[in-house]
Amino acid sequence: MPAIGFKYPDGEHISFEDVFENGKLELERMGIVIPMLKELAKQRDPDRKPSVTECLIGTCEAYLKRTEDYYIDPQEHAFALAGTLHHSRLEGNADKDLAEIAMEGMDITGIVDLYDEDTKSLIDYKNVGSYKVAQVLGLDFYLEDDPTGAVYLRNGKWGSKGEPKKVKRYWANPEKADLGDWEWQINCYRYMLEKQGKEINNMYVQITVRDGGIQASRDRGVEHKIYLIDVPYIHNDHIIEKFTTKRDALLEAIKLSKLPEMCSEEETWGGKKCKSYCDARDVCPYVNNKSKELEFG
Repeated sequence: MPAIGFKYPDGEHISFEDVFENGKLELERMGIVIPMLKELAKQRDPDRKPSVTECLIGTCEAYLKRTEDYYIDPQEHAFALAGTLHHSRLEGNADKDLAEIAMEGMDITGIVDLYDEDTKSLIDYKNVGSYKVAQVLGLDFYLEDDPTGAVYLRNGKWGSKGEPKKVKRYWANPEKADLGDWEWQINCYRYMLEKQGKEINNMYVQITVRDGGIQASRDRGVEHKIYLIDVPYIHNDHIIEKFTTKRDALLEAIKLSKLPEMCSEEETWGGKKCKSYCDARDVCPYVNNKSKELEFG
């Protein structure tokens, strides 16, 4: 049972049927035009094999999205939609045989954004904010005196009145660099491509910084609008163990119609995803159960 409709900004629901067939959408109330809504409403077969993406989110979330009717909040998918359009434009500039390659391995499906045969490189496109980019780069900073000779006019966080003003200098700290699930995702794609006979010498994430160039981005040390990030290698044994475990957990839950355990702290971003970002949160018994152990602090 996939998504069946949208949420208006005030929380009221409207079905896909009423939007696309019955002409009942209140356009100004929704604030999003039909072509964008059609893109968000695209569905995948609920009986399909598990995908790489499903194996990286919480099993409970993946299970609920396959088995329960739920409504999409278009506002929460604005950046994802921009990323989809971004991918489509880039795909059009690549050899069609080497872009958006559909794969299967371990009874799991995935789609590679780009494979460069000349350099034997696997490349995945990401369109994210500077906060995520700073994490990926492992940006850290130290303080040094302002080269202009400016001084603090009042007591502050980094100095007292009359002392030399401090400025941040950023550097990439490899010990703090964290690609998160991207590292697992790209390595799983590598494993699948290698099983298809492709040679992979390099793995990269091509990042477009969606707030690149503005002050908030620079304040995090993110100076560029586009980055090419090398992805470390994860041994195939670890790839197989992680993805087959998540695959089996999802398929077993579907087979038994049994709700999996609550998504982990990491999978829910410390509970933030459950509060505001998971499409299945309205139908999730854990989120809607007010018992103490399910409250996110």
